[in-house]
Amino acid sequence: MSTSPMLAEPPVGLSPLKEGDPTEIGPYRLVGRIGAGGMGAVYGALDTYGRCVAVKTVRADLAAKPRFREAFAHEVAMLARADGISTARLYAHDTEAEVPWLAFDHVPGRDLRAHVREFGPLEGEMLRVFALGMAEGLAALHAAGVVHRDVKPANVILSPDGPKIVDFGIAVEIGAERSADASASYGTPGWTAPERYTGADADPAADVFAWGGLVTLAATRRAPFGTGDADELARRVSAGEYDVTGAPEELRALVEATLSVDPESRPTSAELVEALLPEPEEGNAGSVSTADTLRRMLRDYWRGVDAAGHDPARWAAWLGGASAAGLGVAGTLGGAVGAGGATAGGAAGSAAGATASASGSTGTVASGASSSGAAAGIFGGSSSSGGALGGVAGSKLAMVGAGALAVAGVAAGGYVAYDRLRDPPADVVASAATLLEETGFVATVERTPVGGGETVSEEYLYSTDGESFLIRGAVMGPGTTAVAVHQGELYVYASRPNDPTVVWQDSVEPIEVDESVNADSASVDLVTGPMRALAASGEVERDGEVYTGPTTVHVLSQGAMDEAAAVGRIETDEEGTPLRAEYSTEEWEVEVAFSRVGEGVTVEDPQITSMREGYGWAAVHAPICGSVTGGGPWTGEPARWDVQASAWEVDCDYAMDVSEMMNDTEVYGEEAVAERTETMMTHSGSGGSTWLVDETMACAIFRRDLGGDIANRTFFLSPCIPAERLGEATEESPFFDVDFEARTLIDYHEQG
Repeated sequence: MSTSPMLAEPPVGLSPLKEGDPTEIGPYRLVGRIGAGGMGAVYGALDTYGRCVAVKTVRADLAAKPRFREAFAHEVAMLARADGISTARLYAHDTEAEVPWLAFDHVPGRDLRAHVREFGPLEGEMLRVFALGMAEGLAALHAAGVVHRDVKPANVILSPDGPKIVDFGIAVEIGAERSADASASYGTPGWTAPERYTGADADPAADVFAWGGLVTLAATRRAPFGTGDADELARRVSAGEYDVTGAPEELRALVEATLSVDPESRPTSAELVEALLPEPEEGNAGSVSTADTLRRMLRDYWRGVDAAGHDPARWAAWLGGASAAGLGVAGTLGGAVGAGGATAGGAAGSAAGATASASGSTGTVASGASSSGAAAGIFGGSSSSGGALGGVAGSKLAMVGAGALAVAGVAAGGYVAYDRLRDPPADVVASAATLLEETGFVATVERTPVGGGETVSEEYLYSTDGESFLIRGAVMGPGTTAVAVHQGELYVYASRPNDPTVVWQDSVEPIEVDESVNADSASVDLVTGPMRALAASGEVERDGEVYTGPTTVHVLSQGAMDEAAAVGRIETDEEGTPLRAEYSTEEWEVEVAFSRVGEGVTVEDPQITSMREGYGWAAVHAPICGSVTGGGPWTGEPARWDVQASAWEVDCDYAMDVSEMMNDTEVYGEEAVAERTETMMTHSGSGGSTWLVDETMACAIFRRDLGGDIANRTFFLSPCIPAERLGEATEESPFFDVDFEARTLIDYHEQG
C-alpha cells in the first residue's frame, strides 16, 4: 500500500491493512481496517468518486461453507431493505464472489454511549430529534418487513448529519419462525425485550422496546436497566424494573410505554413517529412528508456533533491515490458541512457509512475533538455546549484531531510548523486529553498511600483500534493480573495454574466483580477523566508547560472503584503532548508517566501476550453471552452452562453460534453441523470427545469420574481453545496432527 509521506499514522478509526489483505474489492480501493471478528473483516475504502464507504467481507475459509455464505446473503437482503433517513444504506455487494463482500454507508462519529459519556446527555430539541430519528429508522425497517433485533447503543452512531442505525447482521423478516431462525436467541442483555427470553418470534415490538432504552441513555447517560451480569439484567428486564429518572416529562410517557413488559402495550414505531412529529403549520397538514420534516429538524436543531476525527482527505492521502490538496480543501471547505453541522454535499459530505465490527456486534468508533469558534470556518460546525471540549478551537492539538493539520499542511506545501498558540490553560489540558483518546498511549501509574506505605505500580495502555484499554497489574484484587475493556466489554485476568490440563480440560473459576467496576468505569476515562475535570474546573493555573488546579480522580484498587477530590498537576511538552500527570488525594499520591503517546500504540488480548509467562493468563471475567444445555450427569437432567466469550477475537454472536450448534443435541457434538466439525477423539477409553470446529478451535466434553459407577458419572463441557490442523489423515494414519494454543476462546461455567 502506498502512503503519503505527509501522514505518519493511519486516519482516525482505521488501522493499516495487514499482510494478505486485498487492496481492492469490487470497485473500491481499500484504505485500512475498521475492525475484524470471527466472521471476517470490515475495511474502510474509497469509491470511484472519492466517497468513504465500509466494505464487509467473510473469511475465505468460512465463505467456502454454504451456511456462512447464506447468512451473509441474508444480511445483504436485510440491509438492502433499509430505506430510512436514520438507517445505514447498502451501496453494492457480491455474495457470489470467492470472498463475498458488501459495501455500505460509513457513518463517521461516536456510538451513542461514547457520545453521551464524553459530551453529556442530549437535551431539548436535540433529544427530540434523536428520538424521532430513531423512531423513523425503525419505522422504515418495519414498513419494509424487517425487524433489526439488535438495537443497542453500539449500533447507533451519532454523525454530523444525524443519528444512524447500523449493523443488520441478525436482522430478520417480521414473523420469521423461531425454529427456522439461527439467531433467534441472540441479543444484548439489558437491551433485549423480555418476550425474547420466553421464546417469542421476531417482532417489531422488540425493536420498540430498545428504542425506550436508547432515549433513556441519551437523556440521562444511564441505561434503563443499569449494569450487571446477563442473568441479573434479564431478571430486571423481565420484571420491568427500569429507571428513567431524569428523562424529560414530555418524553417520559412514551419511554415508559415502550419499556412495558407486555409487547401488546407498546406503541408501534409508526405511532412513535406520529407522537414525536411537530404539529404541521397551518395549511400544510398532510402535505409535508415525515422524511422532509426530519431533514428540516436535523438542519435546525442537530448541533455539536462532529465526525470524531474522520476526514476523507486523510483517507485519500493515506491511500496515496488522490490529491490530498484537491480533495482535502475542496471536500472540507467546499460544502462538506452545512448549517448546524449537517453534511450537505461534496466529498466529505457524502462520506456516510457504518463503522461496525466484522462480527456485527460492536461499533468501532474512535474518539475525536469537537471544534468551535475560529475553527468553524474550516470544520463547519459548532462545539458541544458546555464541557471542557467547548473551547479547543485554535489549539494545534484540536486541529490534529479534526484533520485540519493535513489541510493546512498541504496548503503550505507540507507540514506547517505551527507556532504554539497561547491557548487558555483549560483548552490546552482538554486538548491533551483529546490527543490521548485519539492516538493511544502507554503510561506507568504509581500509587503511594499518603502517610507512607508500599508504592503500587501498574502499566496502562490504550489503543484506538477497537478502543482497547488495558491495565497490567493486580488492581482487581489478589491473584489478578490485568483488567481490560475492549470494544465496550469488560475482561479480568489471572494467572493460569502451572498445569496444562487446566488449559485443556477445566474451566478457570470465574470471579465476582464489584458493581463499581464496569466497561464505563474501568476505561480510558481513568486517565483522561481527571484531565477533563481539571480543564472544566475553571481554576487552571499555568506555569510554563505545567497546569495545576482542582479535579476529581477515580482509583481502581483491590477490585473496587473509588472517587476522590484531588489537586492535579499536568505537564506537557511545547507541542501540548502530555508527559506527566500527578494527583494528590487524602488517601493517595498518584503519578502518571507517559512513555508513548500515539506512534501506533496497539493493545493485544492479554491471553496472547501473556503466553510467554508460564502458562499465561486466563479470563476470569468476560462477557457472558447466554446459556446452553449439555454435559451433566450420565442419567437425569443435563446441566446448564453459561457461555463466556473469553478471547477478543470471539464475539458473543459467534460464541453462542458454536455453543448452540454443539449442544443442541442429546450428546454434545454428536449431531453437530458436519461442514463445521470433525471428530478428533471419541469417548472410548479417553474419558471424553473432542471436535475440530470451523478448522480454528477444539471443543470437547470430558468425564469427571473415570472410575466411578456409571450411574454417578458426570460430564462437563471443556473450554474451546485455538487449534490448527498440521496435516491430513491418510489410510495408513487415520488421525491428523493438531497444534493447540494454551488460551481459551470460549469457556463454559456450570450454573448452580
